[in-house]
Amino acid sequence: MKNWQNYLLLLLMGVSNLYGQSTEGQDFWMGFMEHRDVGNNTKVLMLTGRENTTGEISIPRLNWNRSFTVQANDITLVELPSSAETTGSESIRSTGIHITSNADISVYAHQYFGYRSEAATILPTGSIGTEYYIMSYDGYSSGGEDFPSEFLIVATEDETTISFQVADNTIGGMAPGGAKTIMLDQGQTYQVQSNEGPSGDLTGSYVVADKAISVYGGNKWTQVPTGCATMDNLYEQMYPVNTWGKKFVMAPSRDASFDVVRILASEDNTDVFQDGSLVANLNAGNFYEAQVSGNAIYFEGSKPLLIAQYNIGRNCNSQSSVGDPSMVLLNSVEQTRDTFSVYSSSFENITVQYINIVAKTDDVSTISLDGNGVASNFQVVAGNPDYSYAQIVVNVGTHTLTSSGCGMIATAYGYGDAESYSYAGGASFRNINANPIPVGACLNDTVLFSTGLPEDRYAVTWDLGDGTITTEMEPTTIYTQLGTYPVELIVVDFCENKIDTFYQDLLVTLRQAVEAGNDTTVCEGQEVQLFATDLAGASYEWTGPNDYFSEEQFPVLSATDPSMSGTYSVIGIISGCATYPKVQEITFNAFPEIDLGEDTVICDGKGFYLNAGTHTTYRWQDGSGESQLFVGRPGDYTVVVTDDIGCASGDEINVKEQCPPRLFVPTAFTPNEDGRNDVLAVSATDMVSYRLQIFNRWGKMVFDTSNPTEYWDGSLPNGQKAPEGVYMYLATYDHENRDRTFFERQVKGFVTLLR
Repeated sequence: MKNWQNYLLLLLMGVSNLYGQSTEGQDFWMGFMEHRDVGNNTKVLMLTGRENTTGEISIPRLNWNRSFTVQANDITLVELPSSAETTGSESIRSTGIHITSNADISVYAHQYFGYRSEAATILPTGSIGTEYYIMSYDGYSSGGEDFPSEFLIVATEDETTISFQVADNTIGGMAPGGAKTIMLDQGQTYQVQSNEGPSGDLTGSYVVADKAISVYGGNKWTQVPTGCATMDNLYEQMYPVNTWGKKFVMAPSRDASFDVVRILASEDNTDVFQDGSLVANLNAGNFYEAQVSGNAIYFEGSKPLLIAQYNIGRNCNSQSSVGDPSMVLLNSVEQTRDTFSVYSSSFENITVQYINIVAKTDDVSTISLDGNGVASNFQVVAGNPDYSYAQIVVNVGTHTLTSSGCGMIATAYGYGDAESYSYAGGASFRNINANPIPVGACLNDTVLFSTGLPEDRYAVTWDLGDGTITTEMEPTTIYTQLGTYPVELIVVDFCENKIDTFYQDLLVTLRQAVEAGNDTTVCEGQEVQLFATDLAGASYEWTGPNDYFSEEQFPVLSATDPSMSGTYSVIGIISGCATYPKVQEITFNAFPEIDLGEDTVICDGKGFYLNAGTHTTYRWQDGSGESQLFVGRPGDYTVVVTDDIGCASGDEINVKEQCPPRLFVPTAFTPNEDGRNDVLAVSATDMVSYRLQIFNRWGKMVFDTSNPTEYWDGSLPNGQKAPEGVYMYLATYDHENRDRTFFERQVKGFVTLLR
């Protein structure tokens, strides 16, 4: 019983600890989308951490890997091969990139080539999710070539089922609103590109999976805004929907006439406010676009939002002659961090670098950049004076930001002559849209309640519905009576000066029993359906060999092989109360091994035995049931063998008549027309090919034939009679061995011509 209680505690903790996610981690899966300069662009990963560490970057399905070392608060650059670029639309590729580290690091990706540059923050696997909307921009056409809007999916686990609905026409023939379901294994990728030239835009496309995936959005090459005749690639990792916030501050880009902003909704009837004024009401997958300038803008949604800020092309910028389009997803001010590092890049020919910082106005005096206070750089956000922002010029290299207050968010960006990049700095990716209260528990089990929120920023009050009221961050209780308990959680956010209240009727039930199907032994390749008994209102979790996991009640094991043999365990979960596990033993027997050997030959009825090995049953083509069969004539021979559970394998062999070659050349002949021995007749049998050549004493060829029935009558090629004497012959022929291989043989000799 104790072990089972521990399992339940872990189950509940696994749900609630989603609140602790960030851009730092030790495991990452990512990918690069198709660039304007396919195959030529440089792909660099920039790695930084707070402590010394080592790790590895690999493209597992392409057998590429590199080790790396990171020094604390420094940057390590690793260039990826050209094969890391994902190309094409709507086909499965093997370009997933895996990054592992022995300590927490932050990862930034930069993709560039000749005046085209863009960067992105890469999220660790602990901060990604299963539900996404795509942020991109309009496609572009030039010189008869389309440069599409695009998004990329990277699978982090085998057998990941992914469904997506596109917002525009695709190269693969999908129409707006069209849906598709695919399955990817770990490290596989799937890219989707629009097919409408300058009007194609996949913004608002929806992606959902049954396991965590990494998703990227952007453009191969485009204008921002549309009609501004300077282009660049866009590349950004999408944020999972459960991490979207409702409050944002968009600090303006330095030395820019204006910024373009897009605001995307995940729920219907989402109100969007700009500096307190309602500017849009959006349904799920719809977006609002605007050009904004001047002071920072405060955006707030009635429901969670995804916001992208775009640097504009230099031809539309009256304040600067440098820079081109780039895209960055804004972090909500609800997802701040107190310490993180960013890298200001000079790739590709970036000449100026900036960092924008957003923080609470009361905290600006606590913020430092590389150990220096930066309070004098901050300005108050006009639309919400609770927040301030700074635009700071920095040098190329690693920059560390710290705050002893409520934290901050940052964007690193830079401009070159005809290029730019931008990416978000460190941020939290807490699951701020989920109710942390469990939906149920089992009678007399220990139940853990947890939000995963840091104590220095939040205070909580729990009413556990059984008379227990506590301010502990992670209280536990045991419910000793069946029934429904109204649980309430009050969360006080000291930084945002707000109080959120969560409610949940927690149902305490008796632990029920679930039964699994019978143990099964079948042949490899056969499908097996796992079975769990019906429990009203239950969800199910199956686990098994090779990290198998399924939430189906009757999952099907397909494409099976012996490595999938083992114990499959199932639990049913009813209102948070999990059953004891039940197991089903599944064995996939390998097919029996049978090998009759290579096709062969037989000569003059001299036979041999075919041996089918040791098995349970045998069936030859003639109906024989013995393990051996005598072969005495040419033909096709087949056998099917089975093991003790009926797994069958077969093999076949072809035997044909073919004897060793025989060649006889007389030593003399007398072409004197007396009717005896007048021609040189060669006997050549059982040859695949044949050639006879005869030469005089000076090496001149006097006779040549490839027909074994053709003879030499002693005539020269001009029709005259050859003189008496000794002639050399050369016989060349091909022969087939018993194992059906061929070899060439040459035989030389002499023949005497007598008149």
